[in-house]
Amino acid sequence: MVALSLRSILLAAALAMLALGARASSSEALLNAIIDRQPARVAILLDQGVSPEVASAAGEYRGKTALMWAAETGQTDVIRMLVDYGAVVDRGNAKGGTALMYAAVAGRTEAIRSLVEAGADPNHRVRHGWTPLLLATAKGHVEAVRLLTRLGADPSTRDVYGWTLLMHATERADREMVSTLLDLGLDPQQQDASGTDAITLARRGNHADLVELLERARR
Repeated sequence: MVALSLRSILLAAALAMLALGARASSSEALLNAIIDRQPARVAILLDQGVSPEVASAAGEYRGKTALMWAAETGQTDVIRMLVDYGAVVDRGNAKGGTALMYAAVAGRTEAIRSLVEAGADPNHRVRHGWTPLLLATAKGHVEAVRLLTRLGADPSTRDVYGWTLLMHATERADREMVSTLLDLGLDPQQQDASGTDAITLARRGNHADLVELLERARR
């Protein structure tokens, strides 16, 4: 009886380990299908019951969900599938970043649209005050910035240091972004806590063309 009981325990443990391994393999398979841009494979795995909430488990990508991978790579069909199967749109990674933030950093406008339509918060903030709009601005994605503002992102957003969108664009000497933000009505005289504004940054960087552009908008 003791031997039988021990064998039963060992068998149950082995089956549990196999099930755990199968789940891990399925999770990796889903992430790999997204990374490899195989939407048909993604659909099959989701239909087989693989959770749409799977995430990378280790290393620099720890906490990066299937939805984040799809957003970063601009796969709107996969985004819709994951959402339809129950993916949490505003789930954060290890640092609080959401799928919409990955799309904003990559400038994936259609992914941005799909995520916001699915309920993603365009004004989600993480450490240091970063929002999707700030990230898109800092990365120079003009069309993403225009789209985010149309979808409800607040153009008056600032980072934790008080820097405005216009200040970030000016520091990068991104004339197209500066022009876009001025067209959106941003004030070049808005200052951070130290009294610095976009015009000051342009002067410090010896960007005469930006100084002229910003000064003209001030008048």
